Amino acid sequence: MNEPDHEVAIIGAGPGGIAAAHYLRRQGIDDFVIIERGEDFGGTWRDNHYPGLAVDIPSLWYQLSFAPNPDWSRLFAPGPELYRYLRDTATRLGLYDHLITGAEVTQQRWDDAAGLWRLTIGGRPELTARFLISSVGGYVNAKQHIDIDGAEDFAGTILRPNAWDDSYVTAGKRIAVIGTGSSGVQISAALSAEAAQLDIYQRTPAWVLPKIDFDLPPVLRRILRIPGVLATVNAAGRLLMDAAMIAPIVHVFSRLPDRILVRLIPIYDAYCRALYRLLLKCTVRDPATRAALVPGYGIVAKRPVISSAFFRALNNPNTRLITTPIERITRDGVQTADGIHRPADLLVAATGYELWTDPETYRPATILGTDGFDLAEYYRSHGLASYAGTAHPRLPNRWEIVGPHGFVGFAWCDFVETMARHAARVIGQTRRQGFQVAAVTGEAFDRWNADMARRGKTAHLYFTACNPGLRTYFINSRGETVYHRPQTITASRRFARRGPLDDYRYSRRSVSALTEEQPA
Repeated sequence: MNEPDHEVAIIGAGPGGIAAAHYLRRQGIDDFVIIERGEDFGGTWRDNHYPGLAVDIPSLWYQLSFAPNPDWSRLFAPGPELYRYLRDTATRLGLYDHLITGAEVTQQRWDDAAGLWRLTIGGRPELTARFLISSVGGYVNAKQHIDIDGAEDFAGTILRPNAWDDSYVTAGKRIAVIGTGSSGVQISAALSAEAAQLDIYQRTPAWVLPKIDFDLPPVLRRILRIPGVLATVNAAGRLLMDAAMIAPIVHVFSRLPDRILVRLIPIYDAYCRALYRLLLKCTVRDPATRAALVPGYGIVAKRPVISSAFFRALNNPNTRLITTPIERITRDGVQTADGIHRPADLLVAATGYELWTDPETYRPATILGTDGFDLAEYYRSHGLASYAGTAHPRLPNRWEIVGPHGFVGFAWCDFVETMARHAARVIGQTRRQGFQVAAVTGEAFDRWNADMARRGKTAHLYFTACNPGLRTYFINSRGETVYHRPQTITASRRFARRGPLDDYRYSRRSVSALTEEQPA
């Protein structure tokens, strides 16, 4: 076999890339490279720096277990603080020596004869690696095209959450925010007080839940610095999440007949909607605005938005919530279907991202495995599937940090760390046995996905039968519900540490001779 440039290549320098590098080191592997299309570590926290940006999970749980931080400024840390934390972690781990920036991988191709991955990088020589960990993230690319007539005619400024111009002065401007997801809500709340006029265009109302945020006092930070305290806080949060939510869904409700579930679930959502109306009555003054803010879908059918400032902003006299569909964007504003034209100087396109759950996100001829296998074509024809949210039999020596049926728990760092630990463990096992190639078996692949379908029955019914016609992060264009991993946080972490390594087949020769066993 040919000798690769590196033993392991990691694509992406966000939290998942940092975790992958850390766990490779734990396996005694230091010959790795981190390939990043941006200019630094940080991932989404590097790219996003719009007004009001903050984490929507309490900071004490939004951190890597091997890099505990007792010094967060607030319970929900602002975005720049998360970016600094990830850069500081990369510095402490000595990862900058392994980083290649400004390098976008345009093709990943498995060379079966050589037993390695060949990476095509825009404007750079090809790079080869024995093993590959793809950590490109879940929110792959912001949607660059505004799918509204006339957008190209707008003469003002257009800004997107992941491409914000910090030099642009928003004070005194007429601002139109399109979208009421997390980014749109945070930006609207931040700009409302200073804008001359703020128009928020809502297509589908979001569940906006209160954000109990406050500065973390020095005494609490001192307590968190005591050895073991922060780890205990994290463990307690995971156990509570498992016991109160995840375990009942995947182990109890999944055993109930479908006909019972589709009757019980709407009762739960109706109860939540009643409480939500009470919250709106206490926070939003205008009755018509309150009515427009009530979602018609279930509380967890879309990712809830966490904000206590958005509803207050809607009470400002310069801020309007507009629910009439947009007809077109004009040279100097936005015209809605009722014929009303509203002028704007700034258009904020908070219209979302391409997601890893959608087969359309995967471009043909970009991820190629054994015998011409094309991951994008497979996903389009067979649907999204993986082993443990990370591996595929036809993609040997390759793991996704963010893959189908992957997300588990409630904190992104927890999730990517679980995936990274599993990948590094299999790579370490392959090397210790003197092998060069590891591929998950077709049998293990099929068994895993059958188990995910069984355990994920409740969630699938919730997103489909109980919320028909809804398109969210959680249900893709094929009607698949592959965002969540129907497994408790405890079980997924145990799997990362002790999962069966014999679900993989190891070899010193090309994989093509071992692929008679294909996933169903």
